[in-house]
Amino acid sequence: MDEKDVILAKNGDSEAIEKVFLKYKNVILKNSRTLYIKGGDVDDLLQEGYIGLMKAIKSFDETKDVCFSTFANLCIKRQIITAVKSSNSNKNEKLNTSLIGDKDTNLDDLIQYSKPSVSYYSPEDLVLGKELLQLLKGFLDKNLTPLEKKVFTYICKQYKYTEIAKILEEEPKKIDNTIQRVRKKILDYLTEYTK
Repeated sequence: MDEKDVILAKNGDSEAIEKVFLKYKNVILKNSRTLYIKGGDVDDLLQEGYIGLMKAIKSFDETKDVCFSTFANLCIKRQIITAVKSSNSNKNEKLNTSLIGDKDTNLDDLIQYSKPSVSYYSPEDLVLGKELLQLLKGFLDKNLTPLEKKVFTYICKQYKYTEIAKILEEEPKKIDNTIQRVRKKILDYLTEYTK
């Protein structure tokens, strides 16, 4: 595989993308082998590695004097490490719970609040992340029902589904089902976006 495949992959050639993914499979496995995500499994880390690889493909600039393999390695490592740090950290737990209130918080505020720390991201990651957040916000505004928006608000504040059920005066099963629908909508959207 050479950088022509990377350029083809960047332009959406599915065969080239598959070729790049196969070439970097072992790199992703190696980077994820010794780490774990709290509440997750090995597949979650592998998925993060592939997301990092996809970001590398999309943001690779062949005009710069940088080897793609070095750049891809860095993007894969950063993506996996950032995912692990985010999932294993409780540093914002007190801040999240201090936002609890009776008034509704709009999605824009929640997404703004939920942005990851800038210190772990490259400029390319920041641009892609900002773009994804704006697209995700628009998607959520259009595709979540009023109940799903309320439940999503409380999920972002780290409420448990039983607590949300009490607050919204709904059956816990209904809230649990709503959470599953919201997760599915977001995952479907993100999967489609990263294709």
